[in-house]
Amino acid sequence: MQEVSSYDTVGNAYFSLTIHALPSGWRRLAVVTSHFHMPRSRALFADLYQLAGSSLFNDPYRYSLTFLSASDEGVFDDYVYNARLGKEAGSLQHWRSVASGLRKLSDFHAWLHADHLCYAVPRQHEFGKRTIKDPKLLESY
Repeated sequence: MQEVSSYDTVGNAYFSLTIHALPSGWRRLAVVTSHFHMPRSRALFADLYQLAGSSLFNDPYRYSLTFLSASDEGVFDDYVYNARLGKEAGSLQHWRSVASGLRKLSDFHAWLHADHLCYAVPRQHEFGKRTIKDPKLLESY
């Protein structure tokens, strides 16, 4: 199944868990994305599913995730591709900082709805504001 309720990769990981995996009892899942996007996707999904396994089942290894990446060849010109790689690296570093403070799935839920721009009600006044200034980087979305 495809997760279609999110606005971003963080949401992909969370909603795949809460809308699909938990209600269906799935324990083995495949995450498919582009090669340039895989390091951050892998970290987000692995961390979130480990939090869920620990928090809900006292088993951090409850979920088995397989990661499959599609080739990036010919997707973007070199400038756009390199700009996106830089953005992905920065986003991965930010996620690692956030994840270091999360101990339970409820911690993630609280962070998602209080701090994350796409899902935080207190930040609704920021919705629709362009956060990416580089027009070439925007081409990668």
